[in-house]
Amino acid sequence: MKKLIYNCAILITKATSALIKLVHAGAGTNLPGRIARRIAPDILSHLINQSKKEIIVVTGTNGKTTTSGFVAGILRQDGRKTAHNKRGANMLSGLTAAMIQESSLNGYLNADHCLLEIDEAFFVKAVDEFNPEYLIVTNLFRDQLDRYGELDTTAKKIKQAIAKTISIKPLTLVLNADDPNVAALGDNFELKKVYYGFNEVEFVNQEGKITAPAEVAACSCGEKYNYSKIFYGHLGHYYCNCGKSRQQPEIIASVKVEPESSILNISSKNQGEFKVKINMPGLYNAYNALAAISLSLELGISKEIIIVGLENYSTVFGRAELTYLKGMPTMIQLIKNPIGATEVLRTVKDDPKSRMLIIINDNYADGRDVSWLWDANFELLSGYKKLVVTSGVRASDMAVRLKYAGISKENIKPIENIKNAIDYSLKQLEEGEKLYIMPTYTALLEMQGILGNY
Repeated sequence: MKKLIYNCAILITKATSALIKLVHAGAGTNLPGRIARRIAPDILSHLINQSKKEIIVVTGTNGKTTTSGFVAGILRQDGRKTAHNKRGANMLSGLTAAMIQESSLNGYLNADHCLLEIDEAFFVKAVDEFNPEYLIVTNLFRDQLDRYGELDTTAKKIKQAIAKTISIKPLTLVLNADDPNVAALGDNFELKKVYYGFNEVEFVNQEGKITAPAEVAACSCGEKYNYSKIFYGHLGHYYCNCGKSRQQPEIIASVKVEPESSILNISSKNQGEFKVKINMPGLYNAYNALAAISLSLELGISKEIIIVGLENYSTVFGRAELTYLKGMPTMIQLIKNPIGATEVLRTVKDDPKSRMLIIINDNYADGRDVSWLWDANFELLSGYKKLVVTSGVRASDMAVRLKYAGISKENIKPIENIKNAIDYSLKQLEEGEKLYIMPTYTALLEMQGILGNY
């Protein structure tokens, strides 16, 4: 009887997802999963626990989708079959839909690894249904305060998930040593911890000293951390007067960040030193790559496989993805919080061939509170002289923010309808120019349906 229920849920979910895509109503990443969970509430646990090898979870504020994409590419290069929520739907319904798409109609999941990007606020719920052997935490920034609360709240939820998991099975943490909030997640737990971080960061043909929104990072003694190096936000080399300081990483790197790529020099005890190039812009993506490298080394994957896996990586939709719309080059980069938006702006502000479309929604998955727009450093665009189009539910709010950032109101055009805004922006492009589209999460999902018709 149970098998029949699973099979029914899988069949209906696959059919629903196919129908959604057929009528261009979206990517079919969440609704099918909700339906499946109504039919068979334990179907996610049933599928994921078929994993032949380790279950891997990636969580954190920024970089989950790209980091898990890097990991998937390396595992694939190593000949491992991976079931992965590659489209980035990272709440329980999205995980369920993704695992069903990876399974056969009779409920068989043929995977060496289940690789799961999970929303940091939902991770504590997810471990009631399955438990990972490996957990990567990328970073912790202020993000959608109306949904998550302050950083302490998010960190406590992740710690609760860790505690639940280690009461059932061993867990290895792969943690960003440069983020004090992440590094502290391993405190007071008896488990294996692997730390990664950068010793040196060099920006090539870019302005290196760009002010990112300030984040308060405090030591467990209550004092605010001091820094000998800050890379962005509160990520860097920190220390406290009480004697506590940044954890020395097992995986150490230096990086040269170029406008469209980065070169990482890695040092590890097991594989020695090696160099990797990633074809994605931004220091934030270099951090994502370093997280994936650290996990892969821990899994015993050779540096040769890691290098090829990363260099062959294809970007996920909306994560620094270069595509062509009506024959025009278009870069799509998700923005959803002050730090992430500022780092994206760093990569586009100095491009003389850029045109910009910023799409801001305030749906539940975006966070209803868009006050973060005032924390993001849009002042980086103060010298920008071309037209900027704003769109989405909060197109007017974004237009006001740009005006206060120093852009002339004559160079700001709000167009709330996303398709109309994309069409208008493409018409403005001149020979050799590139359109940068910066959407929030639900705007990105809406774009997936729209761009299917281009």
